Amino acid sequence: MASGCRDCSTCTKPGLAKLGQDLTVGFLYLCTAFIAYMVKKGGMRHCPQCKHLLSNHARRADGSFRD
Repeated sequence: MASGCRDCSTCTKPGLAKLGQDLTVGFLYLCTAFIAYMVKKGGMRHCPQCKHLLSNHARRADGSFRD
């Protein structure tokens, strides 16, 4: 399995931006007592390749992925 995909805005970010995002999200999870984590993992659709949210993936006008 690949570590990321080219259509995902999270996978294509520079390393420093990913670090900042990870720290911010981790702080959010701590502030909400991991309720935000449960909502994200249980109630939202994820990419089967990279496990990030599908809403962060680039799509064409017809809804298909740009791959």
